[in-house]
Amino acid sequence: MGKTLGTVVNAALKTMGEPEITSFTAANILQQRLIEVANNAVRELSDQMDFDWRLQRAIITTAASITTDSSALTNGSTTVTSVDSDGVNANSFTGAAAGMYYRRTGDQTSYLISSVDTGSSPDTITLETAYLGSTSTATGYQIIKDTFSVSTANFGELVVATYGGSLASGVGGTGQPPLVQKTFAELIQIAGGDRHRNTSGRPQIIAEIGADTSDNPQYVLYPFPDDKYLVELWYTIDFSENATFATEMFGADAPVSAYDFVEHKVVAAGLEWDENYQGSAVYEQRAQLAMINVIKRENRERIDVGFDVETYRRQYGVRYPGSSSTLFDMHIRRT
Repeated sequence: MGKTLGTVVNAALKTMGEPEITSFTAANILQQRLIEVANNAVRELSDQMDFDWRLQRAIITTAASITTDSSALTNGSTTVTSVDSDGVNANSFTGAAAGMYYRRTGDQTSYLISSVDTGSSPDTITLETAYLGSTSTATGYQIIKDTFSVSTANFGELVVATYGGSLASGVGGTGQPPLVQKTFAELIQIAGGDRHRNTSGRPQIIAEIGADTSDNPQYVLYPFPDDKYLVELWYTIDFSENATFATEMFGADAPVSAYDFVEHKVVAAGLEWDENYQGSAVYEQRAQLAMINVIKRENRERIDVGFDVETYRRQYGVRYPGSSSTLFDMHIRRT
């Protein structure tokens, strides 16, 4: 059971010799200051590392690429028409949508789709820019979706992305390993400047790329998925300010020491307000000990995890022996 914002503020008031309260008063400067400190303490602890107890789950469902029948297109035009192999009008763009990409077979250029019309026959798509290749009455194509938005509220930082299935080849047996997180620039470099050139269909890399029009984070998968996959995203909750008396700090998901940390920070701020600097220093020390306990608890199951010692000469590949101690147990880097 976690501590509420009201509980930690009352702890400070009692230590100061003030009466407890049952609700906050907006005009009370002391109360508002203690609320600020509590929120700052939650943020400070949350930023220390990717605590497992902060992880939440979201999903991305990928879309299968579309390759049914053929397409007709004209140099300099933005319209692509669905046709069969003989060039006869068809209706085979079902599933296509704005934001996906059109790519002619054998071409090395992908065109962003601005709109799709499947309400009349034949099906047509409109490209963002005019087609630069040669005119064709019937050519193979692929409609691709490699960018996906995450509409989950309070989505903070992505920690792990993975999905099921078997590997065509790999190390350590079957099963798909977690997607490797890269920056978008790194993804483009790995893709050789063309993120749709790899048609193997099983994503291996995920990279964040800004936000969509609804301010939801977007992620690019490489190689682009050619089938429907259920991708699990394990993420940390984006911190939001709390001003409600009965709301539990950390959403009641944290270990006890995390709530102790917040309480000690708030008490220290209250004593500082009273100019009791010695008492404030004591509670600051208690807060730091509580933080150490939270981090130690998180790392307890990871004690055998190796760690790297980085030096300014790391490019030479020199390895330095090291043994675990308090400082190393307090900090761990995810790889």
